[in-house]
Order: sequence, then C-alpha cells, then structure tokens
Amino acid sequence: MTGQLYRHIQKLVPGFAADYELLLPFLQTKTVKKEELLLSEGEICDTIYFVNTGCLYLFYENNNEKQVIHFALENWWITDYKTFADAKPAVYSIAAMEDSQITFMSRRDYDALLLQFPLLALYFNKIHERAYGAALLKQKTFATTSKKDFYHYFKTTYPELILRIPDAIFASYIGVSMGTLRILQAEFVS
Repeated sequence: MTGQLYRHIQKLVPGFAADYELLLPFLQTKTVKKEELLLSEGEICDTIYFVNTGCLYLFYENNNEKQVIHFALENWWITDYKTFADAKPAVYSIAAMEDSQITFMSRRDYDALLLQFPLLALYFNKIHERAYGAALLKQKTFATTSKKDFYHYFKTTYPELILRIPDAIFASYIGVSMGTLRILQAEFVS
C-alpha cells in the first residue's frame, strides 16, 4: 500500500483514523508494464486495483478487436464489477495503458478489510457511487450526441487524459475507426 492510497481514503472519509500499518496486510503494490494484462475475459475476477501512477483500461474483445469502455487514472479503482462480487468468470479484461504502479487486493482481503474497518465501506461506497455516476453520464452523453460532439465533449472535459490515450484505444472507446478519429481530430483543431 502506498501513502497515496491512505491519503485518498482520508480525503473521502476524513473520520478514518486507523493506523496505516494495520491496512498493509490486506494490500499489495506492484509495477506493471504498458499493455500488461491484469485480467483476461473468462478468468475468475477476484482482484480490485487502485492506480497510484499510470493508467489502466477495461475492455472486451469483439471480432478480435478491443472495445474499450473505461479508464482508471491515478486515484481511481478498477475491476470487472460484473464478476468481482461473486468470483464468476470475467466478462471484461483489464490492461495497463501506460507503465503503472498499482495497489491491489483480492476479494477475500477486500471483505476482511471491510469487516475489520467498517468505515472503509463508506469509502468504497463513495468510490462506487462516483464510478457508477460517471458510467451513466458517459452512456447518456454517448447516446445523445454525435461522434463529433462526443469527441469535443471528451477533449474539453478531460484534456489531460486525452493526451495520454493512444489513438487506437481512444478510437475504440468512442466507437469509431482510426480514419474517423483523424477526421474528428482535424475538425476539432480547425
């Protein structure tokens, strides 16, 4: 576990005062390389990841092409929430978009952590509320705007993020070909 995660917990739940050292047995930290796969579709999903540095992304395969649906930057959590709760085979994959440092825990450790530190349930509830709200907003924005308007929305709302996302991954995320993405990029500039 990193101090960054501990500070993130305290930021969202100011009343949390458990000793940092008491949380360490539940969490592990490691570095992953760009494009390293953390979870593959069909594997049992039993891990949740916190991004200390870098970026992870969630995707599924369709006709041998990645369909990117979510990103996790610094201070974000990511897992296949569809299957993490009940240890079913994953319906999504997770990979590192950049070299990244992550803190992670298994479902067993997650449950034990919440039992030992009930106030952390409030922290994770806030995390999940934000993630769900963001997913719904993306779905609404995506469904109610043109690809051009969605590109403009994303470019102006997340300017620092779009600089970090490789074009092929971003094209997949917004559901366009590389050629269409190039047109959108050129139109945005002009």
